[in-house]
Amino acid sequence: MQESSPRGIAVVDVGFTNTKIALFSPKGELLAERKGPSRHVPGPPYLHIDPEPMVALCRTALPELDAILPVDAIVPTAHGAAMACLDEKGELALPVMDYTSEPPPEIVAEYKKIMPSFAEAFCPLLPLAITHGLQLYWQSAKWPEDFARVRTLLPWIQYVGFRLSGTAVTEISSMACQTHLLDTRAQQPSKMARELGWDRLFPRMAKAWETIGTLKPEFRGPGFRGLGNVLGGVHDSTANFMRYVAAGLDRFTLVSTGTWSISFDPSTPVGVLDPERDTNTNTDVLGRTVCCSRFFGGKEFEAVSQGAAAEEADLACVAELVARGTIAIPSFTLTSGPVPGSLGKGRVLGPQAMTPRERASLAALYCAQMVSEQLDAITSRDEIIVDGPFSQNPVLLAVLAQLRPAQKVKASALRDGTTAGAASLALIADDGRTLPSIGLKLTPVAPAAIEGLSSYHANWRRIAYGTAQ
Repeated sequence: MQESSPRGIAVVDVGFTNTKIALFSPKGELLAERKGPSRHVPGPPYLHIDPEPMVALCRTALPELDAILPVDAIVPTAHGAAMACLDEKGELALPVMDYTSEPPPEIVAEYKKIMPSFAEAFCPLLPLAITHGLQLYWQSAKWPEDFARVRTLLPWIQYVGFRLSGTAVTEISSMACQTHLLDTRAQQPSKMARELGWDRLFPRMAKAWETIGTLKPEFRGPGFRGLGNVLGGVHDSTANFMRYVAAGLDRFTLVSTGTWSISFDPSTPVGVLDPERDTNTNTDVLGRTVCCSRFFGGKEFEAVSQGAAAEEADLACVAELVARGTIAIPSFTLTSGPVPGSLGKGRVLGPQAMTPRERASLAALYCAQMVSEQLDAITSRDEIIVDGPFSQNPVLLAVLAQLRPAQKVKASALRDGTTAGAASLALIADDGRTLPSIGLKLTPVAPAAIEGLSSYHANWRRIAYGTAQ
């Protein structure tokens, strides 16, 4: 951040599907935004991300937003599942791998022999190419000549900042988001990264709110009025979590939903984490370890609903499904989430959900159960805050509240948690001790009163965990 409060804050949010550039006022008000599709390219050499559409959008959007309010700060944020391999000229030595790429089985087998222990990285090996360490190992093993030209390794998040400013840095939330590249407790490169020499390719670690450079001329256009300071940047899910921290919350569990449902609980001790239940840690921008659990929430909802709109669901239909014994058992995607060994075993037992109303209601019921399981996996005890798409599903929320009677469930009205959280970084004092104070609107959720839900859920758990057939 700069010495005085920035006039305009632009967040460059590079998602898997879209890139969004949002303009915020110093009060956290969203003033304008521009969007463009993210581009994924098939191999050779593998499915990869083309960064140029993002760069082109920045060239046009940043001057446009600066004309609305002078852009003094630019905050990069992106998903935390990609790495950029740069050569000595700062160009890509290898394409940025798309995390949906599927590594060869022999590469996965070799990587498992050298990957960090869960006690070091607090992250299991994730499916596909989601884990950064596996990406790098695959690239180094299969394209050794190209990998030999690598001089800098950057998280995708900081690559965005590099393209904007020309300055290469790493940042703690980006390096710690299930990468296998960090010894989480020591906050230093993992033993594997050191033994393979990758640690020598990581640039210095900057604070997420630190100014690392200024916007290149190509992104300013004529008449650019703002300072154009580019900040260190932040992992997107962590940015969303920090938005709630900036609102003054301390003891709470955040269920951040979208393609993934990720639960954050700053009170959970790391000793309860179980790699078999897809638990892990993130490290927030202040360097604090935050325990997490997750499942492929958005994709699982889509699989069960089979295209039915979430709005089709209602509690009366959920009660009918419970009464007749229609049960969706995990998991319908290539992750097990909090239910070990359920990967790809998803199925519906009992009378099938036939109509859109029934399918949407079953999806809401099923995902509420899965959220409750992921909360159990991190021993959640405090207030539960749900944001993202699931926060807009009153049926799912009411069922979740009935399943968790000892906890209050609240829905967040925050529309763009990632961009709002990233924008708040520009308001952090340089020493990191003074966080911005930003208001938050939370709506209490009334529990449903579905007869027989408790015994239905107990039966669901027996089947899901394999104790009943």
